[in-house]
Amino acid sequence: MQKKLVVLVAATVGSLALGLTGCSTSYPDIAGVWKASDGSPNKTISDDGNCTNMLYTGSTMKEIAKPGMCQITGTADRGGFTLKVSQTGTVETYTATFRNHDDTIELSQAGSTIVTLTRAPSVD
Repeated sequence: MQKKLVVLVAATVGSLALGLTGCSTSYPDIAGVWKASDGSPNKTISDDGNCTNMLYTGSTMKEIAKPGMCQITGTADRGGFTLKVSQTGTVETYTATFRNHDDTIELSQAGSTIVTLTRAPSVD
């Protein structure tokens, strides 16, 4: 009985691992420094989602001293991805369309482009 239980548990764990890797969604890497088409300060997004200068109201960047959180939460209805930005109690959701091997992001809301971000070259 014990051997059958061990085999059953191993088979279940193996199936679960295959299911998780086969169904995972891969999102573009948004970490880095981004230059904005509107001339506003550079945007910084770290690997853990901390971000600065990413919150917009309409087409105007909100200048908030404290960093916020940026995360891709899924795919958007009309292509691209849903980007959620939370900063000091304010939450905005944008459609993020990636181009040029993920080095350009167009942020839009309700079909209107807010800003285009271009990845800044890394300094080594």
